[in-house]
Amino acid sequence: MRSICPSCGKPSNGICTQCAARKRTIATIPSFLEVKICPTCFDYFFKGKWLSEEINSALTRTVREALTIDADDARVTIALGDVTQTLVVAQVLIEASVQGHTLQDRLAVTIRVLRETCVRCSRISGGYYESKIQIRAENRVPDETELEHALQIAHNTLERAQKLDRMAFIAKTVRLKEGLDLFVGTIKAARQIATALVKQMGGTFSDSARLTGRRDGKNLYRVTFAVRLPRFAVGSIVTVGQRIYVIYSVTSKTNAVDLETGRSLTLKARQLADAHLLGVRRDAEKTVIVSISGDEVQLLDPDTYTTLTIAKPQFIFKEYEGKEVEVIKTTKGVFILP
Repeated sequence: MRSICPSCGKPSNGICTQCAARKRTIATIPSFLEVKICPTCFDYFFKGKWLSEEINSALTRTVREALTIDADDARVTIALGDVTQTLVVAQVLIEASVQGHTLQDRLAVTIRVLRETCVRCSRISGGYYESKIQIRAENRVPDETELEHALQIAHNTLERAQKLDRMAFIAKTVRLKEGLDLFVGTIKAARQIATALVKQMGGTFSDSARLTGRRDGKNLYRVTFAVRLPRFAVGSIVTVGQRIYVIYSVTSKTNAVDLETGRSLTLKARQLADAHLLGVRRDAEKTVIVSISGDEVQLLDPDTYTTLTIAKPQFIFKEYEGKEVEVIKTTKGVFILP
């Protein structure tokens, strides 16, 4: 005679597979877990590293990592209770496949939320920095628009760098009459910023290191990056030889428009070395084009309202008659700006 299962009474040589599966513990988790969260940036500490993640996602990840499942296949659903300053209770549902049978298990775990300032926020609050970036301009003072653009480039660069380096931060920004100083958390991040500034705004940079101490037998250095923006900024009206140009972009090249002909071109370094500043675009005035005939434009002097005749640049067309344009008055004459 076949023996029966002692649990369900069905014929079986000992306990049947279904009852064996049902009695099996498919999942375990500690009753209490702890999560460290920085009260300043809300990053959380996980496996020896501070990670940037939304708090519910961080809590769910912590529960999932602490869960031990003994099953062929399992689906886990984690439901978080109300998250308080100190505690949250998570309900865990496990649906598992064991020896061909689908089983469910429910667990509860209490997560203790600890508030601890992360290393990055601690360094920022303490004014820590490894590198300084000095943003200046060649033979001039950079204007507010340039400095705001430089700051935006720095923040954009750091946003990308922080994906690999949490210490890539600006600890302090100091505005000076001659430019801007940025105090950066790591030398590598500072170099990335200096490189991005020159790539997008033109100019050059150099670096110098100063020994500040030793740690674990290694010399520690603080590096200063001196960024020099170009002599002529975007919007500068310059003379090169007998030609008048407005600079419209400065990167690794200086791109300009000839204000008499309207043609675009790239100014070479040797040309800019002999260039002279006539004015800047922000000093432009508005006036009206009276008429256009052939290669000439008649427009009103923005100050005296007398009619002036100038050469027609190629960016001005017949339909501009009667319309308002921006002009710049220089010692070399009046020019329409593109």
